[in-house]
Amino acid sequence: KIVGGTDASSGEIPWQVSLKEDSMHFCGATIIGDRWLLSAAHCFNETEPGEIEAYMGTTSLNGTDGTAVRVNVTRVIQHPLFNPIFLDFDVALLELERPLVFNKYIQPICLPLAGQKFPVGKKCIISGWGDLQEGNVTKPEILQKASVGIIDQKICDFLYNFSLTDRMICAGFLEGKVDSCQGDSGGPLACEVTPGVFYLAGIVSWGIGCAQAMKPGVYSRITKLKDWILATIS
Repeated sequence: KIVGGTDASSGEIPWQVSLKEDSMHFCGATIIGDRWLLSAAHCFNETEPGEIEAYMGTTSLNGTDGTAVRVNVTRVIQHPLFNPIFLDFDVALLELERPLVFNKYIQPICLPLAGQKFPVGKKCIISGWGDLQEGNVTKPEILQKASVGIIDQKICDFLYNFSLTDRMICAGFLEGKVDSCQGDSGGPLACEVTPGVFYLAGIVSWGIGCAQAMKPGVYSRITKLKDWILATIS
């Protein structure tokens, strides 16, 4: 997924999910409750819920280790204001067929408070099984993770010709080299707020290319989408 990343160790990113259709990975997702996953709305333009399987508890794309759990997705709820052209409100909730049992390898991530700030320069973790470099369709077998910095909103908006909205947050490096890529969509941008406690700052949404200079990754900003998330799952 990740350009410039490293292998994640078992249980290191226990909220990471691989979404598969016909046994093929197509997007990431994040565990936010025992029956609910969060992903990107743009992952589901053509997919019927009955065809989606969620794999968690594993760093292996084939789910070959004994800790892997597979659960069917029964419902996909895209944000009602999702705009597929500008990728505004690019968030979707996935309801699972049965509740997850949390353990060392399967854990929900915390949702941020609506007013929570992720300061510019803060290092956060992106993860996924997407392409390892732009234009190269090799998917890694082991979950990839990388550290990226939160980027100033005004700078990022300028770099993307003023196409950002309040529902977007940018992360990466202006020099490029580290980024999310195709196949990582829907996966987490996770920020450690207190030691060992991670909050979901964003969902992999879009960008231009992968790891290009002056084109950081753009993520759905969870603080601006949290009210809808909570209202929908309650």
